[in-house]
Amino acid sequence: MGNCCSRKRNSYHASDGIRTDPKRLGQFLENQPNLLILGAGAAGLACAVELKNNGFQNVRLVEMSDRIGGRIRTMKFADNYVDLGAQWVHGQQNNVVYEMVGKHNLLESTDGMFLHVDWIRSNGERISRPLAKKLVNILSEIFTKRREELVNREGTYGEYLMEKFNEELSKPCFRHIDHELAAEFLRTFKKMEGGTVDTDMSAAGYGTYSPCPGDCYLNWRDKGFRQFLRVLCNGDEMNLLGELKDCIDLNTRVLRIEWDRLDGSVLVSCENDKSYLADHVIVTVSLGVLKKNAKFFHPNLPQTKRKAINFLGFAHICKIFVEFEEPFWHDNWLGFNAVWRSEDINQTQLEWVPDIYGFYVYAYQPRVLMGWAAGSYTEQIESIDSKVLAQGVMYMLKLFLPQVQIPQPKRVLSTKWSSDPAHLGAYSYPTLLTQNYNTGPEQLAQPVYMFAFERNKATLPWNHMPILVRPIILFAGEATSSNYYSTVHGAVESGIREARRLTGFYQN
Repeated sequence: MGNCCSRKRNSYHASDGIRTDPKRLGQFLENQPNLLILGAGAAGLACAVELKNNGFQNVRLVEMSDRIGGRIRTMKFADNYVDLGAQWVHGQQNNVVYEMVGKHNLLESTDGMFLHVDWIRSNGERISRPLAKKLVNILSEIFTKRREELVNREGTYGEYLMEKFNEELSKPCFRHIDHELAAEFLRTFKKMEGGTVDTDMSAAGYGTYSPCPGDCYLNWRDKGFRQFLRVLCNGDEMNLLGELKDCIDLNTRVLRIEWDRLDGSVLVSCENDKSYLADHVIVTVSLGVLKKNAKFFHPNLPQTKRKAINFLGFAHICKIFVEFEEPFWHDNWLGFNAVWRSEDINQTQLEWVPDIYGFYVYAYQPRVLMGWAAGSYTEQIESIDSKVLAQGVMYMLKLFLPQVQIPQPKRVLSTKWSSDPAHLGAYSYPTLLTQNYNTGPEQLAQPVYMFAFERNKATLPWNHMPILVRPIILFAGEATSSNYYSTVHGAVESGIREARRLTGFYQN
């Protein structure tokens, strides 16, 4: 497996080529530890790069799927590329992704895309721009106050939004607004916030999220989020992985993680009789995978860790890409937010269609609309046959755009994050249970420690060797980020955090 991580323990000394840069850790290490990272998504890659930069040589990543990137997935579609997962950089200040790529001129502003699209009811009625602006401003005002108001808030985030929205509507300046239309408008907005807003998303937990100041929808021009992976790994067009090129094993499914061994090592067993022996394992797989595969760990993880895994939520969301032979819309049209009327939700034969809350023109794709779906039918949408999916898309487009001649689409594609065994969902969120049981990302982020003899003192009798409290299983990923959960920058930051945790351990 090369010198990234191996089954045998090798000793490396300064004469073997370890960097002598005083900012690097290599000079402090008599024996290079074997470091194994589970998952080659944003968190795993960021962790590996940071470890290598800090002088660790034996770093290996194990990835279940046949590609790197995790929930960053860019693919060729129609005339260009589309992002099946992460699509935008959310904010500029305090955003590690923006800091990494800002100088490369890879991003552009969407200029508040979602604020400029049409808001259309399911009877084809367009909500006037002035009225839509008033309703958006009400929600913006709620957002500016939510941090202080949500600290000790009970109940769901949806309940909070409903209460505050109705309070604003009761003011004299808004009494002329049709309350039924306003309720429909709010229902669409809540879907944009996620399909679990009204079910179990904690209001207080949502309040811990910290938006990064600046443009919150920065687009990756015409090549997609995949460009970030190249920057992250210090790669180029010919070698996306850069310095990690020989350190990643793809198509490798983990079956068992034995972490309480007498020699202080971790044995990771995988399919096809492949196994890895490591001094530290950094787990960066999705929360969905952790939820389904808790029995990976032998012995079981500590109760506080299991509680965090079980009680944090992992939401589903679906994108639908619709390609036409030619665009049926004019050049300046951006798409529409779908404001479903109650009577139309209840009448449709395709019960999953009202989970779609809008269709939007995809940047640098002149013939493609992208739909977003969130709600109880999201997993069903992912499993629908493409012909049935196209039928539902056409039904919805004709319902909302009755004055437009809409041709049959050439191709319809939906994402499948919920059924993908390498992810089993899209993003984490705080639930009412995390609030009630005082757990969450911070508890998930805490390493599992164990007592171990210090190997560098191997010349001493065993009963005279110093005993260390060693972080043996570490956790990274967006679900471990208290302030930036559900985002790529949260994932990247968490991977760097755990790499620095190990660096600090060995420096000490």
